[in-house]
Amino acid sequence: MILCCRLITSDYSCRTVQLLTFWERGSLYQQLKTRFQGEWMQICREELNICSQTVNRYISFFELAAVYPRIIICDLTFDTIMYCKNDIVDELEKDVDLSMRFRAPLREVAVHANMNIGGIIMPAENYDPMAEVADTNWDAGWEFFRSSAG
Repeated sequence: MILCCRLITSDYSCRTVQLLTFWERGSLYQQLKTRFQGEWMQICREELNICSQTVNRYISFFELAAVYPRIIICDLTFDTIMYCKNDIVDELEKDVDLSMRFRAPLREVAVHANMNIGGIIMPAENYDPMAEVADTNWDAGWEFFRSSAG
């Protein structure tokens, strides 16, 4: 049970660190994009080796977290935040109290990830992909549906 609690705490801390690093990347990319406006796409492709759309996602996250810094500690993943970004902003604009709480600056972000797992307790199974059942579905647990009313 203790290992499970430590694993959950470490998972939360790792996601927080990931959001902090994505925030920093967004800040860096925004500064670079401003500096190299005319040649930005070429800089992304040749110098940064990253898709400009990915860069824009980081910049968009940086801009969101700059206004609502507590989004970093709300226990959502980067993908969830970016997928629901418009809905999150709409809700925060409607709910003034919640918006004020999310706008409060972060004084400190505690990261608890000091965890070592010895090889003895790591699961060791022989994985045989040929033994999988034919109807095993490894797709995502969600699907996108397009509305025909559009």
